[in-house]
Formats: sequence, structure tokens, C-alpha cells
Amino acid sequence: MAENSELNEYLQSTTKSKELWEEAKKYLPGGDSRNSIFWAPYPIFIDQASGCHVIDSDGTDRLDFIGTMTTLILGHGPKPVLDAVNAQMSRGVVYNAPNAHQIRLAKLLCERIPSFDMVRFTNSGTEATLNTIRAARATTGKSKIAKVEGGYHGSHDQVSVSVRVNPANAGERSRPDAMAATEGLGEGTLDQVVVVPFNETATARETLEAYKDELAAVIIEPMLGSVGMLPATSEFLTMLRDFTSANGIVLIFDEVISYRASSGGAQEYYGVTPDMTSLGKIIGGGFSIGAFGGRKDIMDLYDPSAAGGPRVAHAGTFNANPVTMLAGATTLEQLTPEVYRKLDEMTDYLRSEILKVGAELETPIQVTGLGSLFGIHFTGDELVGYRDIAREDSAFRHQVFLGMLNEGILMASNLVGAVSTEIGETEIDAFTAALRRVLERTLSAVK
Repeated sequence: MAENSELNEYLQSTTKSKELWEEAKKYLPGGDSRNSIFWAPYPIFIDQASGCHVIDSDGTDRLDFIGTMTTLILGHGPKPVLDAVNAQMSRGVVYNAPNAHQIRLAKLLCERIPSFDMVRFTNSGTEATLNTIRAARATTGKSKIAKVEGGYHGSHDQVSVSVRVNPANAGERSRPDAMAATEGLGEGTLDQVVVVPFNETATARETLEAYKDELAAVIIEPMLGSVGMLPATSEFLTMLRDFTSANGIVLIFDEVISYRASSGGAQEYYGVTPDMTSLGKIIGGGFSIGAFGGRKDIMDLYDPSAAGGPRVAHAGTFNANPVTMLAGATTLEQLTPEVYRKLDEMTDYLRSEILKVGAELETPIQVTGLGSLFGIHFTGDELVGYRDIAREDSAFRHQVFLGMLNEGILMASNLVGAVSTEIGETEIDAFTAALRRVLERTLSAVK
């Protein structure tokens, strides 16, 4: 079988990675600290990276079409960022006091993102979404939140609901049940979360109407990122904006991934401005970061200089450390309108070439995404929400993923990716040629 052939080649070419994985499992559950980068039978271990290339422990050089889960928009080791970080590290890594670099990054974000009057920094997107929800509750005095089925907002309790669930166990498509995404959630967590279908405007609004007096916030990825790079429709986001405004509910955009879509993120792309936004990934220049911001009246809840102190507590030893702030600011300064134009141009070229492969091989392929983000789906059915993605053939997709690794291409294991400034037509042609060979092998085996 083609699957066994791809698997066997993978096993033969990644022996050192397997050795490291077996050693890692002695000390780390599953051999790592990030479930999101595990794939069967085991992941590759990467030793070094530069530009759009990563080299694993077996010495295999692969083109990187994921950039650390979309983080490295400038590729690995961009010189301006490295120079800035190296200079700062000789002056100190972290201080028990503020630093000027955070002002530089904060100013850039507030100038670019429509919803940002003010911003605060954290160390992860998880911390960022946690704080947006907490601030919404403090603002409204209400406790329930609404999210879409398939939306991923980090790993804290309140958002670990209805992420990658089995639709067969999750109620009707139009009225999804709130389902735990992990064991160990606090008692009553599911009772605090209302789940609505993505991109199904009428049915989602009906559910929201039923809970409008209890909702503190609606949180949404404008593009379902980790489950398949599926963009929202303008109609759906506009409905959420109108509904939350009319009912005194805080609208939160989780743009940890979708901020790549433009200088102002997906909210600028769609022309829909939320009350609060969470960020991460690209704004740290390769270092761990999160950020949340929004309306001044909401962000003022965090002000420690206010009479009586802050209404919402927020601390963190490494928040806004100078190295990360400088790396992030330097990265954003490189992202000029011309850079975004080029990224869009290259990603459009990639999407069109992938579709050509599907047409040539007479197999259904769809390519989703916004800006420099893309997802590959092997179906001719309309992709509206999470359940459409969930019913794709997971075994076939995994076979393609292993095949692409064997061909020297690194993506996320669910076939989503990101184009960096280091990727041009040559790399895209290599990607699509590899995809053609993988599909030819796979489809011939099926026949």
C-alpha cells in the first residue's frame, strides 16, 4: 500500500529522530512539551534552521512551509532581528522594571490594529485569550461566553471546549453541544460556554439570542486557524458585531494566527472591528509572546495606578521582557505594505499551482486561507464550518503529510501552512512538484 510505502520511507530516513524521541519519552510524556507538533509514528527532531530551510537530526534539509506554526513570517534567523536581539542580550535579558522597547512594540500595534486603543503583553496566546475573557466578565458583570465549534483559543479551561470533537457525539450541526476538549476541566466549565456553528449566520444568531442576557463575550477566530485555515464570511462577522453591540456583549477576535492577513489583521481585512483582540506568534519575532488589547475603557481595568488599584489583576515575570519586545518591534517594522503585497502574491501563486495539480490529476482539492496562510483540503464539498473539515479522510491526509516530508517539505500535520518572506517561486514550484508526486503515488495505489 502507498501508506506503508510512505511510512517505510519515513522510518528509514529518520532513524536519528526516532532515537531522540525514544530517549525523550523517558523524561517528557510523549517525548515533547507540545502536543500540537506530535505526529505518528513520531516527529522529526530539528537541529538547525535558516531562511526557509530546516535540517533535522538525520541531516535532511526540508523547505519550511509552516514557520513554527505560522510564527516566522520573516523566515528563520532574519538578520535585522538577530542583530537587534544580540545587541540587547549583551545589555540584559530581563529586568525587574519596565523597558522602553515595550513602548515601541505597543505603539506599532496600536497604530496598526483598528481595535487597539491600548495593549498589554503576555507570554502566550493562551494567556492573551484568558485575559480578554476575564476583562469582558469584569466589564459586563456576566459570566457566560460564546465560541464557535472548532475554534481554538489556547489551553485554559474556558476555551478548551468544542475544539476538535467528534461531530457524532456533539449534537446537531445547527446547535452544537458544548463538549470538553480535554479531561480535567473545572466543574461547571461546560455550563459557562455557548457553542455556535461557524459561518452559519442565521442559526448562530438564534442561539446567541437565547443567551444574550447571560453572555459576557463572544470570542472567535476570524479564520479557523489550527483546524484548517477556514475564513469566516463577512456576513457572519458582521452579524456578530451587530449582535454584540446591540446587547452590551464584548466581541473578542482571536488573531493569534489571522493577524498575518494584513498589517491590521483580519479585522482590517474584513472591515469589522471587535472590542478586544488577542495576539501572539508573529508579533514576538520568534520569541514566546502574547498580547491583548482593545477599547480604552476595558483596558483601564488593568491600570495599577487607578484609585484602589487595578480591577483586573495581571502579572508575569517575563511579560514584555526587552528581548522579546525588541524582536517583535523589529519584525513588525520589516512588514511594510510592499512586504505584505509580496507575501500575498506568493501565496496566491501557491494556491493556484496547488489547484492546477488537482485539475491535472483529476482529484478534488480546495485551498483555504487568508493572506500568507493556507490550508489544503481534498474534497469537492463546500467548506463552511468545522464539521465539513472533520469529515475529511484523515488517513489519506496523513499519508499526504508523510509523503511531503519524504519529498523534503515541512507543513503542519493537518496540511496547513504559511508562506514566509524567504519563500519565492522556486520554493513554491518545488512544493507543488512534490505534492504532484505524492498524489500520483497515492492515487495510483488507490486505483
